Amino acid sequence: MRGSDTGLSARSSHSGADAKGGSAKAGLAGLAVMAGAAGLGLALAWQAGLFGDGAAATARRGAAAYAAALRAEHQAFTEVYLRHETRALRVGAGETLAGLMVRAGAGQGATNAALASILDVYNPRRIRPGQEIDLFFRREGEADQLTGVAFRSEPGATVTANLTSSGEFAAREVMMPLKFEISRIAALIEGSLYATALNRGATDREVAALADAFSYDIDFQRDISPGDSFELVFERFYDDEGDTVRTGELLFLSLETRRGARAFYSFQAPGDARGDWYDADGKSARRFLMKTPINGARLSSSFGMRRHPVLGYTRMHRGTDFAAATGAPILAAGEGTIVRAGPFGTYGNYIRIRHANGYETAYAHMSRFARGMRTGARVHQGQVIGYVGTTGRSTGPHLHYEVLRRGQQINPMTIQVANGRNLSGRNLELFQIERERIDTLRHARDNEAAEAEARTPNRRDGAL
Repeated sequence: MRGSDTGLSARSSHSGADAKGGSAKAGLAGLAVMAGAAGLGLALAWQAGLFGDGAAATARRGAAAYAAALRAEHQAFTEVYLRHETRALRVGAGETLAGLMVRAGAGQGATNAALASILDVYNPRRIRPGQEIDLFFRREGEADQLTGVAFRSEPGATVTANLTSSGEFAAREVMMPLKFEISRIAALIEGSLYATALNRGATDREVAALADAFSYDIDFQRDISPGDSFELVFERFYDDEGDTVRTGELLFLSLETRRGARAFYSFQAPGDARGDWYDADGKSARRFLMKTPINGARLSSSFGMRRHPVLGYTRMHRGTDFAAATGAPILAAGEGTIVRAGPFGTYGNYIRIRHANGYETAYAHMSRFARGMRTGARVHQGQVIGYVGTTGRSTGPHLHYEVLRRGQQINPMTIQVANGRNLSGRNLELFQIERERIDTLRHARDNEAAEAEARTPNRRDGAL
């Protein structure tokens, strides 16, 4: 340590007087001779036992040296880490990534350099309020230098930008390894079905499939309320934080409302182009016509006598009106052929579809038509045919929906139409095998939940 201290003093001293160089060298030589003599004397005294118990003293000095080494090592590492700091901030309302970085203490130059590298792998405009951003700094004297930026670009992916040895930032997007599970969500609806399902790990895809399967029986605007229950079983891929990255096949869904409980299984029969939903007996969830050919709309006017909002007198309303935002998609209520598409008097932009068994459906006041919607075009059930608007004689954006049977308008909300295809024969046997497999997966998730609950200590029997 003495040699080390001497060296440090020599590096920090001024060396302007050349005339003193010789005497300094001579002094150093003299000190070296004296140190050597002292070391020799200490060694002889040690051998002679002049320092008491040699073994005990050696142990004490060894322990002291080891402790000193640990302190030195701790100080070296601590000094390195004390120079580095991580700052985690959340994006404020209306704030950009650049604004957040400047707010965190990064200079404008470092912010611009980091953003320029990030632009190569990610569009910073996709950053949303509330998103967490980690920034890394290194203290240089009195200033803080930005050395890195990191944030989740999407579930399962992270964007990082790091300061390299060349003084430039390099960015990359890292995909995190994903885990797979058969996920089961069984819950009471809190607030809305959509929000509850997403909070439990489902995505828009599962909620849309549930709405599609039940659209023939349930009016989601009026028949669903808090306290109703639902169940979803689907394939889920999730990241290290447990966030859903993507979902695979949806296997089972059920919904229980004041109108009763219904459940459907996914099954694709041999030769079918796509799977469909069937109840436990193999009966199709689909019906000939959908009750509500629009999702999330409000029933604003029913079929029957009413006071006309524009003309001011009472007259027969031969359809059902669904109030919705302009641009909301309108769906074909069933398979069929378009027999009219275009402006049609007070109906505004209008489409009429001819179905089997003498049925037709009509859709009025559209803001615009979907691509390919023209007379003679074939459409399938649930296909988007146009978008809500307020064309023609209308007081606001809504869909006017009619069902006609042999040319006469009938109430769309009360008609009784046949189910879609029901399974039989070999297809029914294959479905029953698939149903058993899905039920096994459902019950396995139930058993896992029960075991996890059993392992959880009963807090009422323990400490407060």
